[in-house]
Amino acid sequence: MSLIAWNCHGLANPRAVRLLKELNNLYRPSIIFLSETKCKKERVEKIKNKLGFVGYFAVDAQGVGGGLALLWKNEGNIAVANSSQNFIDFEVTHELLGKWRYTGYYGLPERGRRAEAWNMIRYLATASTPPWCIIGDFNDLMTADEKEGGQSHPRNLLSGFSDAITDCGLLDLGYEGEQFNWERFRGTDRWVVERLDKGFANKEWIELFPNAIVQVHEVSTSDHKPLSLQLNRQVYMPKGHRFQFENMWIHEAECRGIIQDCWDEAEDQSLMEKLGKYCLKLEEWGGGLIKHLKSKLALYRKEMQCMRSRRDAYGVTKYNEARWNYLKLLEKQEVKEQNKIRRPKDSDGNWCEAEEDIQNVIVKYFAGIFSANDTNEYLPEWINFKQITGEQSSDLMQQITEQEVKEAVFAMYPEKAPGIDGLNPCFSKLTGT
Repeated sequence: MSLIAWNCHGLANPRAVRLLKELNNLYRPSIIFLSETKCKKERVEKIKNKLGFVGYFAVDAQGVGGGLALLWKNEGNIAVANSSQNFIDFEVTHELLGKWRYTGYYGLPERGRRAEAWNMIRYLATASTPPWCIIGDFNDLMTADEKEGGQSHPRNLLSGFSDAITDCGLLDLGYEGEQFNWERFRGTDRWVVERLDKGFANKEWIELFPNAIVQVHEVSTSDHKPLSLQLNRQVYMPKGHRFQFENMWIHEAECRGIIQDCWDEAEDQSLMEKLGKYCLKLEEWGGGLIKHLKSKLALYRKEMQCMRSRRDAYGVTKYNEARWNYLKLLEKQEVKEQNKIRRPKDSDGNWCEAEEDIQNVIVKYFAGIFSANDTNEYLPEWINFKQITGEQSSDLMQQITEQEVKEAVFAMYPEKAPGIDGLNPCFSKLTGT
């Protein structure tokens, strides 16, 4: 299992949602905690559905700021115990891993209320006995080296936060990646970076998950970088797949050329043979394009890591270029992911996520549609069936024309599911076939 914690600085930003989808693909989180959502629960529910999660809990924003959200998958029982404008406290019960407690936290940003924030953490520490982990944006520093640039952090604030963490029996989970996960005024004389986002846990939680690691994601659409808490390192094996035309390909100049070349080469062949040739050529070219896109995303992340700490004009420019290119690629990748079935409901209303369960739901659904049954007994007696006229019957018996097929296909939404050949309505509209 894994968890993502991120001060997203507003879920109304489409780029923030795209990055959230990218984080979901990269880290496969079971739980996501978001702070400063700046939205109501209805928006959170839409994001939950878009990401394919099964449950959510939201604390509505107050005015134009604040707001918290918790999303989870069906990988253990999640029970929210308490919440406020600054935290969501919840327990996780897992069949194999046992029971533990998380707190998604958003620290009070006003310096004058730091003591109030420290006492809030002390209060949370006494809330229950299970192994406990608290993670999020603390808006606080423990040591002077957690900040670079700007004025030095006041010593009394450093010691006050450190004392609160010690009083609660918490240990810093550390980090993997960039030390500083918040920044402002990049590339200027006022450039400041700090480590505001972090994770802490008590001794019992660390004993339960000795291999847990907090990873700092390099890219963010807000001034805070996302944290990924991995309980156990996992390797995700790619799934086998059949050919499927990807709508993102139509934005590539080479796509039309490949289709035209296939058509010219197979001029004397049947339509089905031509379509088969399309599939082979497009899979060979498009598969490499998708791999190229993923490698480019990784390359831009790496480039940002290399340039992040540089304060010269060249380093700042290269970092900004890499970040811009990364976010533009996420935009392109979103076209590919617009029409995925992530989890259907079975006949009992239960969400299914395992691949075998999803297949069973789909098979049973279509088996039911095409099974013969006597429906007449359920029809009201007052329903009168009208007979069609001879003229209507004659029209229905006419041979279907090529124009009628074309009109039907072109009226379909481009993202509709492909046929068994992997070609969808978007391909038909592009080629006119």
